[in-house]
Amino acid sequence: MDPLPSMWRSELWHPMVVHFPIVLLLGAVIARLFWHGLTSSRAGVALAMSRVMLYVGLGFAWIAVYTGTIADGVVNRSMCDPTVLEAHEQAAFTLGYLFSAGTVIDLLDLWGIRWITSALKQWAVTILLIGGSFYLGYTAHLGAKLVYQQSAAVYQPTKRCTEFE
Repeated sequence: MDPLPSMWRSELWHPMVVHFPIVLLLGAVIARLFWHGLTSSRAGVALAMSRVMLYVGLGFAWIAVYTGTIADGVVNRSMCDPTVLEAHEQAAFTLGYLFSAGTVIDLLDLWGIRWITSALKQWAVTILLIGGSFYLGYTAHLGAKLVYQQSAAVYQPTKRCTEFE
């Protein structure tokens, strides 16, 4: 009887971390879009929510990129089509750069650094976040292809599942 592999394998840190930035960054974009559409006192709440989700989500996104790099070193040897893994990694870096650029511009506005108008900065942030969201969806799609089509980091039980007895 073969023992089950540990759930704390290095290649499994990535899927444990990656879902936080997905939710937080998409929530930041939705709150930012609501902020553009609101004129009442709720607009300030929507902007604050968007900023908190953006900053925390961006931190988790870069942690996900780091843990994905660790997982890449383990699962790359078992991939039937490693080009999907490479595309997934490139898309993850692109979304990280887009959300990072949006965060930097938003922080410049928050700190009152006036190199362009505040309204233009906020629209630039919104456009970068929307673009990052499209890359987020594409990156998630490629990640799902890796797991569900190529079994990346997925344990394959024996034919009779004797390791579960």
